Amino acid sequence: MKNLFLLLFLFVSSLHASPFSDLIQEGDRFYNRYDNLNAIKKYEEAYKLDPDNYEILLKVTRTYNDLGEELKELEKPDEAESYINKALKSAEIFKRKYPDSAAVYAYLALSYGNRAVYVGGKEKIKFAHKIKDNAAKALRMNPNDFLPYIILGIYNRQIASLNWFERAFANTFFGKVPDGSYEEAIKMFTDALKIRPKVILTTYQLSRVYRDMGDENKERELLNQLFKYSVQDFRDKYAIEKAKKRLKEM
Repeated sequence: MKNLFLLLFLFVSSLHASPFSDLIQEGDRFYNRYDNLNAIKKYEEAYKLDPDNYEILLKVTRTYNDLGEELKELEKPDEAESYINKALKSAEIFKRKYPDSAAVYAYLALSYGNRAVYVGGKEKIKFAHKIKDNAAKALRMNPNDFLPYIILGIYNRQIASLNWFERAFANTFFGKVPDGSYEEAIKMFTDALKIRPKVILTTYQLSRVYRDMGDENKERELLNQLFKYSVQDFRDKYAIEKAKKRLKEM
C-alpha cells in the first residue's frame, strides 16, 4: 500500500513539473557550481517562457552582473560590458514590474555600480548618486540583506579615495560629488559581516579600506584572516588571488 501511495505521489508531482521550473533548476545547478555562462543560458530560456516572473527576473539580473564582473576579472572588457549592459536593462525592467521589492533596488544599485566602470566623468557622477540612492533604499526596505551593505561599502571607499583636486574638478565640470567616507565604508562592511560572517569577498573589500587609509597592520590582519574562510561565491576566488598578491607586495 505504501508503494502505491508513493507511486501516486510521484505521478501527481510529475504533472506539476514544467519546462519553466526545469530550466530554473538547471540554471541553479550551474549557478551553484559558479558556472555563470551556462546558468544565464538556462535563465534566459526560462525568462522567454515567463518574462513577468519575479524569481527569474531576479536571477537573470543577478547572473548578468556576475558574468560581467567575472569577464572583467578575466580581462575581457568588451564581453564584460555587454553583459553589464544587459544587467542594467534587466534591473530596470525588474524595477518597473516589482517596485515594492527591496531586492530590486539592491540589484539596481549593483547594476549601476558595474555600469559606472564603463562611463565618463559626468555620467559617472550621475551613476554615483543612483548607486547610493538605490542601495540606501534597499537597506531601508530590508536591513537584513547583506548585498546593499557591500555596495555602499565599496561606494564609500571609492568616493573617500578621491583627492581634493579630483573632487574639485568633478564638482566644477560634472556636478556635485556625493558624500562618502572611509568610516562609513568600514561600518557598511562590518554590518555586512554581522549578517553573513566569514565571507572572503567582504573581508577583502574591508582590507582595501584600511589600505587606502594607510593602516597596513589592519590590512595585513584582514588579508591573512580571509584564507581561513571557505569559498561561497565565484568572486571569492579572485579575492584570494588578489590577497596573495597584495601580501607579497607588503
